[in-house]
Amino acid sequence: MSGIDNSKSWREPALSQLIFAILLKHAKETRRPLSEIVENYPILLGPVPTDLRGKIRYFESAERLFGDLVTFHSGPSVFESKGNQRKLLILRYFSERDSATTLNVSSNLSMSLTNASERLRRYYEQSLLTRRPLGRRRRGRQTMVYKLTKAGRRRLAFLEKTVKFKRTETYESKRYRIHQLIMKKIVTDLRQQLASL
Repeated sequence: MSGIDNSKSWREPALSQLIFAILLKHAKETRRPLSEIVENYPILLGPVPTDLRGKIRYFESAERLFGDLVTFHSGPSVFESKGNQRKLLILRYFSERDSATTLNVSSNLSMSLTNASERLRRYYEQSLLTRRPLGRRRRGRQTMVYKLTKAGRRRLAFLEKTVKFKRTETYESKRYRIHQLIMKKIVTDLRQQLASL
């Protein structure tokens, strides 16, 4: 797709209709009024502008719309790389409640009891968690109750900034990503045309 010229202008009314249909569909999917959806993309309600600067704004807005649709239709978040993911999940778990036992963590985060116990012991030694006995012994072992410390909250804030996630792709998100890339290419071509004037 090299450049946009008047010979391709026959496509622009069809593009405007397609984008309007996509906006309608997105309003229905999100159960929001169309007026609320289009607040972010007002230029897309009209025809494609005829001047270069107007076209650039139009296609940038279309690129942003398709990017938002990619995010909306993506699957659940997964970790981008190995690292401190378990620590992040466990500290986040404690940030959402006052305290918890190893059994609570194991059950709610789908971890083995041994793994949960080892991690909680390690985070206690790192001063990220406090612990205290839960009253009486059970089968000779003391049940411990853990709680997040101030240091644990600081570490959680750091991990939430540094541990990277990515969204899994779905058929719909891949389809919208292709449209997003096409819009991006059109914007690049239009910018080159504008620069050459």
